[in-house]
Amino acid sequence: MSSPAISPPAMRFEIRRAHTAGHGDETRAALARLDARLKRGPVTLLGPLAPDPALCELYRRRGALEGSAGEYRAPTHTVVVPLHGLPRDCRRRWKEAGHELLDLTLPAVRRAQTSLNLLTLEHCKPLVIGSRDDAESAAISGEAKGAIVVEDGDQASQLPFAPKFGLVCQTGISRRLANGVAEALRLQHPDSRMVFLDTTAPANSERVRSVEALSRWSEAIIVAGEAREASVRTLIEASRRLGLPAFAIPDVASLDPKDFAGISRIGITAGEFSPDAVTEGLVARLETESAG
Repeated sequence: MSSPAISPPAMRFEIRRAHTAGHGDETRAALARLDARLKRGPVTLLGPLAPDPALCELYRRRGALEGSAGEYRAPTHTVVVPLHGLPRDCRRRWKEAGHELLDLTLPAVRRAQTSLNLLTLEHCKPLVIGSRDDAESAAISGEAKGAIVVEDGDQASQLPFAPKFGLVCQTGISRRLANGVAEALRLQHPDSRMVFLDTTAPANSERVRSVEALSRWSEAIIVAGEAREASVRTLIEASRRLGLPAFAIPDVASLDPKDFAGISRIGITAGEFSPDAVTEGLVARLETESAG
């Protein structure tokens, strides 16, 4: 007679959320503008709304069409500049093509674009600290002729000499990374003048501080959001620097509670563009697993 199958013990999770997580005030305000406009009819997004598939899917369901920023034609009269912004020349060409622009460029991105322009007026070699394959870095660097995106200290140390460098940041990167790149450039070119304007978003720093506070209780951190998105990477790096395992989870379907076997206290935060519904769903899934 065979022995009855033994079910594995149920996992028991305690869950706490970071005090500050997810959309900052600027992102919430921009999305509220888009929601209000969609009530009047469809619009065309000039590329992905944000570097988060869950947020893009949410607005596809709400009636936003996806187009391409470089086509200069769209099925709707109103076209939408995504949250990460677009270079000035691109915006101008859409207006010249006869379209109405709903410009959702986040104020933090505008500040970085304006800062880079001011640095070029001061005859600086313009640099953007950020990811070369990120649309926001492209939008910022596209504001200044000859601007270069620098990803890390190694790339900074390979830059040729310039009498004067001007640096701004992609808004979602960590201040530690930005400061590290600036320091590497100073060491490589001690005779150059350098103007470093920290254009990281205040909301980014607030999320990091919340994770630091949460780390004193947590055994692991979940970051809701796309792993390659800058603010998510910043939170993952902050958690691991504090000695905690950290997981970027873009949606509820990607959550496997078995990944947290042996962990009882889980802290949850979210990147800048992850929808609130994703965080709510992750919490509900873990609570259901724990109750089972």
